[in-house]
Amino acid sequence: MAVNVLLYSCGHREMSEKEHQDANTPAGKVGQVAYKAAEVTGKVAKGAGKELSKAAHEAHEGWKEASEKDKTKQ
Repeated sequence: MAVNVLLYSCGHREMSEKEHQDANTPAGKVGQVAYKAAEVTGKVAKGAGKELSKAAHEAHEGWKEASEKDKTKQ
């Protein structure tokens, strides 16, 4: 339990007033937009990966079915 509290306290901290000010500068705003774009891109890539995996599975099933049909013809 103490380890979890220690890890949480090391990883989590509140932003200082200076960090808030920096985040609201033009460069900070660009950084925020870039972060959101990367976040959305990651979600899209994850979804695309799932779709590709599904398509690969379906292609494999089709391959197996065609193989079985060839075996029954012979």
